[in-house]
Amino acid sequence: MVPINASLVNVSLPTITEFFNTTLLLSQWVLTSYLITLLGFVLFFGRLGDFWGHERLYLAGLVGFVFVSILCSFAPSIQFLILFRGLQGFVAAMMLSVSMGIIKKSFPTYTLGRALGIYAVAVAAGMALGPAIGGVIDAALGWRAIFLVNVPAGFLSFLLCYRVLKMGETSKVKWDFPGMLLEFSCLFAMVYLLNYVTLISLSTKIILTVFVLATFLLFIRRENRVEDPMLNLSLFKNVSFSAYNLSLHFNYICMYMIIFVMPFYLQKVLHLSANTTGLVLTGAPLIMMVLAPVSGALSDRFGSRLLSFIGALICALALYSMTQLTTSSSALDVFVRLAIFGVGTAIFQSPTNRAIMARVPMGQAGLASGILVTMRNLGMVFAVCYAGILLSTTISPEILKMHQLFSLDAYNFTLGMHFVVTFAAVLSFSMAMLSILGMGTQRIKKEVAEMIMD
Repeated sequence: MVPINASLVNVSLPTITEFFNTTLLLSQWVLTSYLITLLGFVLFFGRLGDFWGHERLYLAGLVGFVFVSILCSFAPSIQFLILFRGLQGFVAAMMLSVSMGIIKKSFPTYTLGRALGIYAVAVAAGMALGPAIGGVIDAALGWRAIFLVNVPAGFLSFLLCYRVLKMGETSKVKWDFPGMLLEFSCLFAMVYLLNYVTLISLSTKIILTVFVLATFLLFIRRENRVEDPMLNLSLFKNVSFSAYNLSLHFNYICMYMIIFVMPFYLQKVLHLSANTTGLVLTGAPLIMMVLAPVSGALSDRFGSRLLSFIGALICALALYSMTQLTTSSSALDVFVRLAIFGVGTAIFQSPTNRAIMARVPMGQAGLASGILVTMRNLGMVFAVCYAGILLSTTISPEILKMHQLFSLDAYNFTLGMHFVVTFAAVLSFSMAMLSILGMGTQRIKKEVAEMIMD
């Protein structure tokens, strides 16, 4: 349900922008506010889940998510919609922060890759169904109705989870409110700076940059000194753990830049309907639904290293092929390229998730799950910022308020999209290099272990 809402709104963003007669710069905060609050609290809730119980926190977040979705549906203005989406991200953090922790507790290590592959299918299904459901509902009932999908889905999910999940033991909660405040302040200032970098004055840029650096350093200092930190920085001393997390972060930047920019390209440049746009955007997630469990099972048998490397290279090639899209390309041209990107992502993600979760002790499963979700959603937040900046170099926000683009305006947007996918291709190649780094570290450790055994 949470992944559905990450992609559900994207296909309706052009409609929402026109409905409230606002700019892309403001309407993109409908996406960003959801992601920034999710990201700002996911580590906090991940650590809270280790004390209070992963299952209890998950169910509480599920109830809140349904309620806030109703508020989003009745938002009277773009400002209220942004506010309610922020609240939706807050309760979504309660669920996502502990989801992988619940999986790690439920499956032994030798089947963890397969279990995480099935989890990836659930995420991919959400990403796949989101654009399709959003496009159909938007075309038939309007954008307000897309949030009401969460009501019946949330009710059924609560009944199922309440029946299946076994409530874990609780212990005294050790709060880290200063760490949470520093993290959220740093994140919000950084995203604001990236979103408005082309509009704010030089002095404001300097002030925001200093604030971001100061809050980041204070957060690191706090987490290193507190007895029970929100983020255990010692986990990142494992080079493979850090490399795989960074590569996953890059992968989600690539994925969400595509999810952000493609609805505008399909609707405004190729003049497709919201319904057709939603169907085209299912190209990558549908492939991921099929291949993610397979790659997860293969990682259980052969390890994560080579699969992560191959998947990253396929992603890079698929993204580079998107630079060949033009103002006269067909929906099939886009669908095929997205499907190839889905192949690479499916091969990459499940083994990478397995490699990360297998490197943490059970007592820190919630924290590790929170770190994974943080890397994923930090990538999503940055993706919107990066894509917005790159698009602004070729086309103005005022022109993007037009229902459709023609001639030179369509060409300029397509050129900006080429900048976006080229940047994404470079990041995907970096993912492959990071996979090699993780591969080398693992081999060295294996060789050392074998020497000790001898």
